[in-house]
Amino acid sequence: MTTATTATATEPDVTLGIITWNAKGLMKQLLDSIREHVRDVAYEIVVVDNDSRDGTKEMIKAEYPEVRLFENDKNVGVGPARNRLLDVSRGRYVLSLDNDTTILANDAVATLVKVMDAHPNAAVGGPKLVYKDGSLQLSCRPFPRPLNILLEGTALRKWFGGTRWVLDYTMERWDHASLRDIDWMYGAALMIRRSVLPKLGLFDEGFFYLYEDVEFCLRAKHLGYQVLYIPEAVICHHLEREGRSVLSKTLQVHVRSILRYFRRLYFGYPDGFPGVARVTA
Repeated sequence: MTTATTATATEPDVTLGIITWNAKGLMKQLLDSIREHVRDVAYEIVVVDNDSRDGTKEMIKAEYPEVRLFENDKNVGVGPARNRLLDVSRGRYVLSLDNDTTILANDAVATLVKVMDAHPNAAVGGPKLVYKDGSLQLSCRPFPRPLNILLEGTALRKWFGGTRWVLDYTMERWDHASLRDIDWMYGAALMIRRSVLPKLGLFDEGFFYLYEDVEFCLRAKHLGYQVLYIPEAVICHHLEREGRSVLSKTLQVHVRSILRYFRRLYFGYPDGFPGVARVTA
């Protein structure tokens, strides 16, 4: 039987990178799924913890000695935490995983590596995401415009759900069964080619939460790279992203992220790629 290969070399095929904050149960579920299902690829596991207070760090140290754990002394947000992950990673690729994901099949990670190797112009790739019951999560999108965000994040979606304004944006009329170059996909599971980072930059740290993945893919597209949806690889994403209300308790953070994204979308990058400096440990 083929077993997983935890890399000890300087450059493994892939870094499985996870950022987390107060999600002990989800982290255990994900790390167990990595142990059980990642096969036929040399990998390392890196976790960046945003100052969890629920025993997450202690559990990882006690039960998962193979994990390289990096601890932030406060919750610095998603963008800066992802950047620290990229800073310390050693893999040719970094598979950035949200802590509410699990690996379902033995070949999922190896398939991502194989397809990315076959498409050297792809800066970013991502798997098919499914819910716990196996149903498809609509994780691929064109770059959002104001109407898309209004319909996606408010009760208006209930009234306009069958219209082209929603269907074209969610891409739900596409069967999600074929390899496709898309605009962006959910950051729950993103494979990033590390060799492009000197040109592409890291995540924009002005995004504390939400839209950092959209903007990262937007930048990749500005530079002519592909963003590949890879359906042969399947990963479970337990929690919904679509339908998150713009009127939630995180309204202020959400609105700031939307406005920052729109500045990039409509005005581009006249001064290069600001806001993507490397974080310090």
